[in-house]
Amino acid sequence: GTIPAAIGLLSELTHLRLAYNEFIGSMPTQLRNIPSLELIQFHGNRISGTIPTINWMNEEDSSFIADCGNPSDFEQSLECKDCTMCCNQNGDCYPQVKPAILDIVGADNYAQLTIIWTAFLFCAFGAVVLTVYAFEKYRNFNLPESTIRGSEMIRRDAKYSMSTIGDDSVYKFFLSKCWWGWTIALGTIAVQSWMLFEFVKGAEIDLSNDTSHLVYTWKCPRDDVDCEFKSDLTGQGWMVFVILMLAHLMKDIINGSKLIVLSAKERHDHHTRLRYFFGGSLLSFVTLFALFASTVYNKAIATNNTEIILNSVVILFINDIDELFYEILMITNSSWVEEIMNDAPRPADDEDFIQELKDEIDELREKLQLLEQRFDGEDVDPDEWRKSKRSSGWRNELSRALSVKNGKKGKKRRLRPLQLPNGSERSTSPLRIENGTTSISVYA
Repeated sequence: GTIPAAIGLLSELTHLRLAYNEFIGSMPTQLRNIPSLELIQFHGNRISGTIPTINWMNEEDSSFIADCGNPSDFEQSLECKDCTMCCNQNGDCYPQVKPAILDIVGADNYAQLTIIWTAFLFCAFGAVVLTVYAFEKYRNFNLPESTIRGSEMIRRDAKYSMSTIGDDSVYKFFLSKCWWGWTIALGTIAVQSWMLFEFVKGAEIDLSNDTSHLVYTWKCPRDDVDCEFKSDLTGQGWMVFVILMLAHLMKDIINGSKLIVLSAKERHDHHTRLRYFFGGSLLSFVTLFALFASTVYNKAIATNNTEIILNSVVILFINDIDELFYEILMITNSSWVEEIMNDAPRPADDEDFIQELKDEIDELREKLQLLEQRFDGEDVDPDEWRKSKRSSGWRNELSRALSVKNGKKGKKRRLRPLQLPNGSERSTSPLRIENGTTSISVYA
């Protein structure tokens, strides 16, 4: 039958337990007239509609229970905004309480928390760039422009950025200038974010929403007024979860952070800095988003140590989609991928480096010829002229342009000796330049 409305006349009633009695119909509104209820339990019945606001004095998990969970016996589950515990048609229950993280942040659900989380991450990335840039400006305040923007450091950064973002991932297209490459990389980020967000939506703790993946882990027995937590998930399971996350995601988090820091280096042009920043930021974002989605989803549905491992592996697989897409592109048209990366920063090989050195040496020779023309026809002591050249900074300029070494020895190439104004030759005090397996000695 139905719950009698006369119960509302019991003004001194404190405990009202009508669980597992198969009552039907709606809840009488007269219950709001009872001023000092401490325990209200209506679960295990077939009550429908909406439970009216009731004056009750206790807010413990088991103090106000009704069949307001899902799946329900009805198309629309019982609505109870004040209930502390909601049970479904299977007799499983779950506390109707907002997760602590949502209260701390001020969000209503995980979808809003995702937006706040994303905004926070990109603000943090921007703060890191500004901090590193300010430090670089302070450290390089008295250094000449040629030292700050050294070609060897730029070559090193090009090689470093490619190895950092991953040579087997579509994310490396962020380092190129090709819009098609950027479109593929951004599309991959969008696909991964969409998939991860589906897990975030599935973790929503909305007991009236039958699309939620939330697992009800409480039982409210017939012979006890207190409900019991029945999950077998232990601290050991969460420890395994942390190990899995660190082992799989930490590399990408560190690499993304390194690219963000690299984007703040003063020696790069603005476009290169933007490519480094977007590449590092998006790599870090999708990695941290996977960590966030995996955490909230396992919190909502994992009931034992095995499930938390399985759920984590499935979500972590989404993080590998960028590498799978890259393999598909390489199989489909590898030459097109190479064409995209032609304008990306890349380290020069030994031949490029040697050619650049030759160009710089030729430029310095032209400067020396101009000096020779100035002294043409004059009687100049070679030693004094040599000192003059040294004091005027030509030798330091040559050393700074060419002094690049990596500690390896190789073949030695001797350039022709320079002619002094009086026809004598000087071929002492060589400057040694080394790169890879090749070295050059310049005699002046």
